[in-house]
Amino acid sequence: MDGGDSGGCPELSIAEKSLTFSVGGDEESSGRQEKEKDPRKIARKYQIDLCRIGLEENIIVYLETGCGKTHIAVLLMYEMRHLIKKPKKNTCVFLAPTVALVQQQAKVIEESTDFKVGIYCGGCKHLKTHKEWEREMEKYEVFVMTPQMLLHNLCHCFMKIESIALLIFDECHHAQLDSSHPYAEIMKVFYKNDASKLPRVCGLTASPMLGKGASISTLETLLHAKVHSVESKIELEEFVASPEVKVYYYNSAMDTCLVVCSVKLEEIKRQCVSALSGSSDDLDNLKSIKKMLQRLHNNLIFCLESLGVWGASQACNILKRADHSERNELIETDGNGCNDSIYTRYICQAGSFLDCYCKTDGVEADLSSEKVLKEPLFSKKVLRLIGILSSFRPRPNMKCIVFVNRIVIARTLSSILQTIKFLSTWKSDYLVGVHSGLKSMSRKNMNIILEKFRSGELNLLVATKVGEEGLDIQTCCLVIRFDLPETVASFIQSRGRARMPQSEYAFLVDRGNDKELNLIQKFEKDEDKMNKEIASTRSSVTYADFDEKTYTVALTGATISSGYSISQLHHYCSKLPHDDYFNPKPEFFYYDDVEGIVCCIILPANAPVHRVVSSPQSSKEAAKKDACLKACGELHELRALTDYLLPDQGNGNDELVEDFSDSDSCDDEVSRKELQEMLVPAALKENWTDLENLVCLNSYFIKLNPCPLDRVYRKFGLFLKAPLPREAERMRLELCLALGRTVISELVPSGVAKFDNNEILQAQKFQEMSLKAILDRSHFVPKFVSLGKIGFSDSVSSTFYLLLPVIHHELQNTMSVDWKLIRRCLSSPIFRTQHDGGERIICDLKNHLVLADGIHEKNDVINSLVYAPCKDTFFFISDIVPEKNGYSPCKGSTNLIEHYIQTYGIHLSHPHQPLLKAKQLFCLDNLLRKGGNPESREKEEHFVDLAPEICQLKITGFSKDIGSSLSLLPSIMHRLESLLVAIELKDRLSASFPEGTEVTANRILEALTTEKCHERFSLERLEVLGDAFLKFAVGRHLFLLHDTLDEGQLTRKRSSIVNNSNLFKLAKLNNLQAYIRDQSFDPCQFFALGRPCSVICSEETETFIHSSRENSLKNVGIVDVRCNKSHHWLHKKTVADVVEALVGAFIVDSGFKAAISFLKWIGIKVDFQPSQVSYICSSSSTFKPLTPNLDVAALEKKLGYPFLHKGLLVQAFVHPSYNNHWGGCYQRLEFLGDAVLDYLITSYLYSVYPKLKPGHLTDLRSLSVNNNSFANIAANCSFHDFIICDSNSLRASMNNYVNFIKGAALEKGAAEEPSCPKALGDLVESCFGAILLDSGFDLNLVWKKMLSFMYPVINFSKLQLNPIRELQELCQSYGWDQQFPTVKKGAAFSVEAKVTGEDVSETACATNLSRKAAKTMAAQLVVGKLKAQGFRSKSKPLEEVLKSIHKMEPKLIGFDEAPIDVTAPDAIPFDELKLQEPSRIQSTLKVHPITDEPKKTFSPTVGSRRQAQPPLEAVVGNNSCNLDKQGTDGSCKKSARSQLYEVCAANYWKPPSFECFNETGPSHLKEFTFKVSVGIDEASGVVVAFGARHLKKKDAAEHAAEGVLWYLKKAGYLT
Repeated sequence: MDGGDSGGCPELSIAEKSLTFSVGGDEESSGRQEKEKDPRKIARKYQIDLCRIGLEENIIVYLETGCGKTHIAVLLMYEMRHLIKKPKKNTCVFLAPTVALVQQQAKVIEESTDFKVGIYCGGCKHLKTHKEWEREMEKYEVFVMTPQMLLHNLCHCFMKIESIALLIFDECHHAQLDSSHPYAEIMKVFYKNDASKLPRVCGLTASPMLGKGASISTLETLLHAKVHSVESKIELEEFVASPEVKVYYYNSAMDTCLVVCSVKLEEIKRQCVSALSGSSDDLDNLKSIKKMLQRLHNNLIFCLESLGVWGASQACNILKRADHSERNELIETDGNGCNDSIYTRYICQAGSFLDCYCKTDGVEADLSSEKVLKEPLFSKKVLRLIGILSSFRPRPNMKCIVFVNRIVIARTLSSILQTIKFLSTWKSDYLVGVHSGLKSMSRKNMNIILEKFRSGELNLLVATKVGEEGLDIQTCCLVIRFDLPETVASFIQSRGRARMPQSEYAFLVDRGNDKELNLIQKFEKDEDKMNKEIASTRSSVTYADFDEKTYTVALTGATISSGYSISQLHHYCSKLPHDDYFNPKPEFFYYDDVEGIVCCIILPANAPVHRVVSSPQSSKEAAKKDACLKACGELHELRALTDYLLPDQGNGNDELVEDFSDSDSCDDEVSRKELQEMLVPAALKENWTDLENLVCLNSYFIKLNPCPLDRVYRKFGLFLKAPLPREAERMRLELCLALGRTVISELVPSGVAKFDNNEILQAQKFQEMSLKAILDRSHFVPKFVSLGKIGFSDSVSSTFYLLLPVIHHELQNTMSVDWKLIRRCLSSPIFRTQHDGGERIICDLKNHLVLADGIHEKNDVINSLVYAPCKDTFFFISDIVPEKNGYSPCKGSTNLIEHYIQTYGIHLSHPHQPLLKAKQLFCLDNLLRKGGNPESREKEEHFVDLAPEICQLKITGFSKDIGSSLSLLPSIMHRLESLLVAIELKDRLSASFPEGTEVTANRILEALTTEKCHERFSLERLEVLGDAFLKFAVGRHLFLLHDTLDEGQLTRKRSSIVNNSNLFKLAKLNNLQAYIRDQSFDPCQFFALGRPCSVICSEETETFIHSSRENSLKNVGIVDVRCNKSHHWLHKKTVADVVEALVGAFIVDSGFKAAISFLKWIGIKVDFQPSQVSYICSSSSTFKPLTPNLDVAALEKKLGYPFLHKGLLVQAFVHPSYNNHWGGCYQRLEFLGDAVLDYLITSYLYSVYPKLKPGHLTDLRSLSVNNNSFANIAANCSFHDFIICDSNSLRASMNNYVNFIKGAALEKGAAEEPSCPKALGDLVESCFGAILLDSGFDLNLVWKKMLSFMYPVINFSKLQLNPIRELQELCQSYGWDQQFPTVKKGAAFSVEAKVTGEDVSETACATNLSRKAAKTMAAQLVVGKLKAQGFRSKSKPLEEVLKSIHKMEPKLIGFDEAPIDVTAPDAIPFDELKLQEPSRIQSTLKVHPITDEPKKTFSPTVGSRRQAQPPLEAVVGNNSCNLDKQGTDGSCKKSARSQLYEVCAANYWKPPSFECFNETGPSHLKEFTFKVSVGIDEASGVVVAFGARHLKKKDAAEHAAEGVLWYLKKAGYLT
C-alpha cells in the first residue's frame, strides 16, 4: 500500500495543507512573524513538480547526478513541517548509505531549513539505551543516519516506524528485492499494511536499476512507491550538461615477460604454502593464513596484468609498508591469521624479484624519460591511459577522475601517475572509502582531498566506486573508466561526474574481449529501456507485504529478520569472552538433504547453544538465514539475548534489584556527591519543654580517668529525658591529648534525677553559659550578658540533654547536681543587668581587689574566669600570688609597671596589689583523632602572672578544673551521638531480620565511620571484606540462577549489582545515608541545648549555604558548614562503601547467614536452592566423553581432592577454543572460582594482619588475587599439561611462560619475561570453582585447599606492587603528573603511560586485547624506566611494613553454612537424568602435512543447551533430517560431494571439478561416468578419480567423490 493511504494516516491532507510554491522567491503568506529559511526560493520548476507528486504519494525521484535530487527531499520536508516540527512527536528520517553522505546531506538540510538535525552513524556508541534514544527523539526533528543505524533501531525498538512521518532513501537503488541491504530489510520487515501509521516514502536515485535481476517494478514494489522523473529533457539541459562518450581501445595480449613473472610469483606462493607445513599454528590460523596468502597473490597477479611489472613492483612496495589492518583492506580480506611471517616472506620475495626485473635493462627508477614507457614495465592499458591524459587539451579548471575497481590499483596507479614527469600538469591523488582501513584515508583526510580537488590544488583523482555516488565531488571535464563499470547504475553515476560543458566520458576497452566490446552498448541500451519503461508506466503500483521470516518478542515488539539475524549472531559471538588465543565466532557447515540444503551452525564453546540446524532450503544463503534466525530465537529463550534481542550486557537485573537507569552517571564532581541530612539520634531529641512542675531525667555520671594524673577534672554528669540504650549506657572512650596523654571516659548509670521548673531553667542557663565560655567566648566581652534569650524549645535546638557539674557519691553509686556551684556561676556580675543596684561601698580593702571593672572580693576572683582587654584573652584565675606585685621584676623590663606601660600603654593605679595566678582559656580540640605519640608523659600546666587592674571579672566559681572537664565533653558527646545512631540502625535491622541482633553496635559504628573522620577506626577494613563477600555471594547466586549465561554476561550482571552506583541507589532507598559519619569532629560546630546552630537551612537557602566546592569561591566558600538540619556533602561512593562495610560487619560479628539477610533486606538477592547445585553437578556428566583427553587420576592427586563428579574436573580444563564436543568450557567455573578465591584470600589477610592499614590490606589483596599470581601457581602444578584446547599457539605460549618461571635465576635475568597467557591463571580459578561445586559449597574444605595451594602467593616472600599503584606512589612522592591515553586498534587497546614533571618526562606504550592489561603493562614499563634513573617511592615499602607487623593465625571468617549434599537427588534424580552423550562423526577433516592435531569434529545434530541433554527422541523431533538419513552415531549423514566441498573449503583448495566425461547406452537407459579433480596446493599436484557408471548423474558424481575421499584418507589428508 502507499504510505499516504494507510488507515488513519495524517499525511492524507498534506497536499491540501501545502499552499503555494514559489519559484521566483515569493514569501508564503503564513503569518509567521519570525523569518525562516525557505528552500522554495531557489527551487527549479521540475523540483517543485516532483515535490508535489511526493506530497500526494510515495515517490522515487529518478534524476541523474547533479540535477538536485537532495533539494527535492528538502522541499518535501519543508512542506511536511507541520507534521515534523516540535512539539509534534513525528520525525523525518533521511537515510544515506555512507557516513560521508550522512554528514554531507545533514549539512545541506541544516543550511536549507530551520529543522533541528541529528546525525547518526556507526560511531554513535554513546546511544545505547532506550532512554537515550528517547531524549534524542525529543531533541531533534530530522534524523540523518545510515540505513544500518535505522534498521538497528527498528529491530531493537529504539525507534518505531509509526513515529516517522517522512522516510527518505538516498541512493535508493540499493534497495533490491532479493538483497539483504538494510534498505530492503527496513521495507520488507517494518513497512507493513497492518501498521497503525506509515511514513511517506521518498527515494532518490540516479539509476533505479542495480545489478542483475533488478527492475523498475521490483524497486517500486519494495519501496511502495512510483518512479517519477522529468518528462522534458530540455528543462534538465538548462542546468546540466551531458558528456561525450568515447571509447579507447587497447590490446590485452599478455607479453611473454608478464607470463614469466606470473609463473615466478606462482612458484613463490607455493614455496610459502610449503613452509606452513612446519608451523605450530593451529588449523584455524593456518587456514586464515593460506586464505590471506592466496588473496595477496591474486591481487599481485591482477596488478601485474593491469599495470605491468612496474605497477606490480610499486604495489609490492605499498603492501610492504602497510600495517596489518591496512594490508587486509588493500587485498580485501579479513586476515584474521596472527602469523604475518608468511605474508612478509611472500611480499619481500615477490618485491625483490619484480624490482630486479625492472632493472634487467639497466633502467633505474626514473620515469622522466618516455623511453621506459613500454611493455613489460607498463601494461598496454596503462600506456593507453597515459596517452589519453597527455593528449587531453589543457583548459581552465581542468579536472579528471579515473575510476578503478580495486583499492590496491587506486593506490598504485595514483603513485605511477604522480611519478611520470611529463604528466606534471596533472596533480593526482587517490580516493577510497573511509572504511578501507587505510591510515591515509580517514574521514578527515578524505575531506581534505576533496577540498583540494575543488580548489584546484589537485586535478586528478584515482577513485574506487566511492567516487561514483553521493559525494559532493566537483564536476569534471574528463572521466575515465580504467576498469569498466559492473552495473548500469555504476555506468550512469560515474558518467554523472562529467558535467562540465564539452566534457568527456572515456572507456578503456580491451579489443580482444567481446564482453567488454559489447558492454557499453549494453549499458546504453539498458538505460534507454529503463527510461522508456519509466515514461510509459503511468498506472499505480500494486503493493503487498513481504513474507519475510522474522522472530518477534511479544513483550517489547523487538523484531529481527532472517537476513538481519546473520549479523546479529556474529555480533552476539563477538561479545562472548575471548582472548588472544580464542576468537569466538559461529562456524557454518552445509550439506545436502533430500529436501534441500541444510545449514548447521556450530557456536563457540562458551555460548549457551552449541549447535543449530536449519530446515532444508533451496540455497546455502537461505539455509544460513534460517539457521541464524533459529539460533537468535534460542539465545533469546535462554536470555542470552534480552527482550530487545540485544546481547545481554548484564545491565538488566529485573529479578534482583530495581531499575535505576535514569540516575546520574557519576562522571563529575557535582554528580558524584549529594547533600544529605545526618540523623540525630532519638535518645537525644526527646525534650521536656512542655512538661510542668517536676522533670525527671535519666542521669549518667561521666567518669574521667586521666593518664598520667597531671590534671584535676571537675565531676560532670549527663542528664536526658530518654534512657540510653544498653549498649550506650556504659560507653567507654579513650580521648587523646597532647604528648600522648589520654583520658579514659566512662558513662555510669546513676538513676533518675528530678528537677523543678526553676532548676531546669538554671541548668539550661548554666549549659548555655558553659558552651559560650569555651566556644563563643567573645559573647562575654561586653559588661552585661543575658542568658536564656534564645529559648530552649525544639524549634531552636535539635538535641535535649544537660551537662552539669555533679557531686558523685561513690558508695551509693549516685550523684547529685552541684547547685551551689551552678548558682554561684549564674550570680556573676556579668549576668546582672546594669539597673541591678548601684556601686558597692567597700570599707576594708584587705579582702578585696581592684579589677578593671570594679572592686571584688578575693574569694570571688579565685577560681573565676576573667577577661584581659589589653590582651583580648580570657583566663582562669587559680590563686593570688601575695609575694608578687607591680614592682616585681619582669622579663624584658625593669618591673611589671614598666612592662604594661611599654607594651599596652597602661599605667597601674594600684601597683601594690598582689598578682593573680592565671591560666589562659584553652581552645577546644578534637580529642577523637588518632593518637600521635605512643608513649604518654606528663605535661606541666602553664601559668602567667596578671595585675588585677587589667582584668575584668566575668564568671565567679568557673574554675580551671571545670574548664578541663568542659574541654572533654564535646568529644564525648559527639561519640555518644554517633554510637546512638549506630544503635538505631542496629535496632532497625534487628526488627527486619533476626540475624540483625547478632552484630554489635560498635561494629556497626565502625562500618558507618569513614576515614575522613580521622578516628582510630574506620570502615575501610570491613569494606574490603564486605566487598569480597558481596562479589562471592552475588556471583554464586547468578552462577546457579543463570545456568546458560557465559562468564562475560555473569560478570556484567554481577557488576551491575555490586557496582557503586547500584549500591548507592539501594542504600538511598533504605535511607542508609542518614546514618553515615563522614566528617571529622569540629568542636566549633558542636551544637547542643543552649548553643543552637545559627545557620538556618530552608529550601530557599539550601543551595547557597551548602554550595558545592566548584562554586565555593562565588558563594562565600561555605562548603562544610553544619546547618540546623545537619546537612553535609556525601560522596555516592562513600554511601556504597558503607553498604559493603556493613556486609563486612555482619560477617565478622555473626557470619554468612546474617550478611545474606542484610543483603536481602537492602534489596540484593543472593539466596539459592540446593537443587540448583545438584543440577549443575549432575549436568557436568556431559564432559565425561572428554575424560580420555586428560589424566583425571593424576589431576586429583595434584589437587589432593577426589571428585565425586568427574565431569566438573574435566570441564575445569576445557579451553573455549576446544569446540570438539557438546559445547561448554571452563569459563563459568572460572567465574565462580575467582569469586571464592577472592573472598578466601581476603579473609586470610583480614585475620592474619589485624593491625594492617586498609590501604596496605588492599595492596596485598591486589597482589594475591590476580591472574599472574594464579598463573604462577598453575605453572608450579603443571596445569598446562592437562589443558584441553585447539590452539597450538596457546600451548606454545604456556610452555614458554612455564619454562621461564621454572628456569634458573641466572637464565631469567638474561632473558625478557614472556607474556603470561591469561588461560594459565584461569585454570586455578576454574579448579577451585569445580572443587567448590563438587564439595557442595563446603568453604571449610576449599579454605584448606586454598591455604596449601596458594601459600606461595599469600606468603608474600616476593612482593611486587601493582605497576599502576606503584606508578601512582612514585608520582605522588615527586609531584609528577600521570596520564594513560588509550586508543582502540581493531580488537586491541593501545595504552600509553605518560609521566611528566619538572625533572622527568617518560612514556611507554603497550597493546593488549584487555584495556586493563595494556594499562598495567605500560605502567610497568614506565616504572622500570624511572627506577633505572634512581627514583624511588618516599613512602615506607610494603615489605618493611609486613616485617614490623605481628602475624596472627589465619581464620576463615564468617562461614556458618552447612555444605550441600550434592549426591542427594534434590532437583533431578541423577539416575533419572536422560543424558545424551555428544555424537561424533567417524571421520574428521585434517590437513596432514601441516599439523597432527585433529580438526574439531562436526556433527549436524540439532543444537542443545549446556546442561543435561534431552532424550534422543526429542532431538530427532527437532531435527530437519529424516530418520533414515541418520548415521549410526545419530548424526545426519552427508553426501560425499558435500564432504569433499567442505574439505576443499576448509583447506582453501580450489573447489573440486566435476565433469561428466562419458555417456553410454540408449537414450532411455543412458549411463553416466563422472571424473572428479582436486588440486592440492601443499603437494603441487592434482588428485583425479573416476567413478563407476550410473543411471543418474547425481549418483555417478557421488561415486566419483567417494573415490577422492578414499584417496585423501589413504594419503593421510583425512583422519
